[in-house]
Amino acid sequence: MKKLTGRGVSSEDRIASRATHGRRPKAGFLVRELGGETWPDFARIVEKHNGVWGGCWCTAFHLKRSEEKEWAGKHRVLKEKLVRADRSHAALVYDESDVVGWCQFGPPVELPGRMSGYSKLDVAPPDWRITCFFVDRDHRREGVSKVALQGALRMIASEGGGTVDGYPINTRGKPYSSSFLWGGTHSMFTEFGFHPIGALGASKWIMRKVVRSQ
Repeated sequence: MKKLTGRGVSSEDRIASRATHGRRPKAGFLVRELGGETWPDFARIVEKHNGVWGGCWCTAFHLKRSEEKEWAGKHRVLKEKLVRADRSHAALVYDESDVVGWCQFGPPVELPGRMSGYSKLDVAPPDWRITCFFVDRDHRREGVSKVALQGALRMIASEGGGTVDGYPINTRGKPYSSSFLWGGTHSMFTEFGFHPIGALGASKWIMRKVVRSQ
């Protein structure tokens, strides 16, 4: 089981987007890790989008089924509590002073929600989970998710690496609403060296990569 030990040199990097379509291809973005210092910036983008995903505040994977009722309607309070306790992690993508997207990651002990697929597939859980992405509605199709994923993998490497799982949708070239792509896309994870280890339905997969320590 992995335990995050701090925010190292990989917590802030300027990364070039690999987007080839959209309003601003190959833009430079700053990547920083979610924490007490960056919480106000994160909160600002979440509030702009009415709590994201129906008021989730990116807490769904933090909660076991038995805890969901306890925190209903209090997701902002929970998220801030976890962030300030260093128990919630994400690679935040900045455009100048504004967060324009993120990729949430962490060990299963931090993100215990929605783990039933592993027992159904008879697959061992990973050291790390990449659970969800969000991109500001004004910055879609600029490669923000790819920059966020790259940043998350760097941060995981700086914390010792290990097996990393994501849960993308295989769109098979079909158009999908962004609200259904919170786990990223199969093609994006494939581009970053992930391999499928099992299907969680008609289009959702568990994909895995081994990240080496830096």
